[in-house]
Amino acid sequence: MPEMIKAFHREYPNCKIFLEGFDHNRLKHHLIDHDSDVIFTTHDDITDLAAVKYYHLFSGHFVALVPADHHLSDREELALDDLAGEKILLMDNNWCPPEQLKLQETIRKKVDDLDISYVNDVEIVSLMVKAGLGITVMPSFGAL
Repeated sequence: MPEMIKAFHREYPNCKIFLEGFDHNRLKHHLIDHDSDVIFTTHDDITDLAAVKYYHLFSGHFVALVPADHHLSDREELALDDLAGEKILLMDNNWCPPEQLKLQETIRKKVDDLDISYVNDVEIVSLMVKAGLGITVMPSFGAL
């Protein structure tokens, strides 16, 4: 997230930035209702908003956040089967852009023996992973 804010600020140095955490649906409503001029989101999250202009700042990819002392933490890549039997932390639907939601649904449906907990904040899910409470997946720009 800090890299995204830096990139935006480089492009628009005179824009004052106020950061506030909202779920992605609420962010879109703030934009539509003109309560916000700019939101940071993924392109797939605003395809249904014809009156909104999207500016691409950078590309990302999905990453798995794994506790440092977890047996999978030294892996460069994880397959779905690697998650079998693991504690998984998924973002609830209000906090999850469409492509992430699709990935989470794939994990939920195709991986056996999951212990799933739902979380409603990116910072909280990162804290939970650091505390050893499970593994999560998210866009690389959201990984704190």
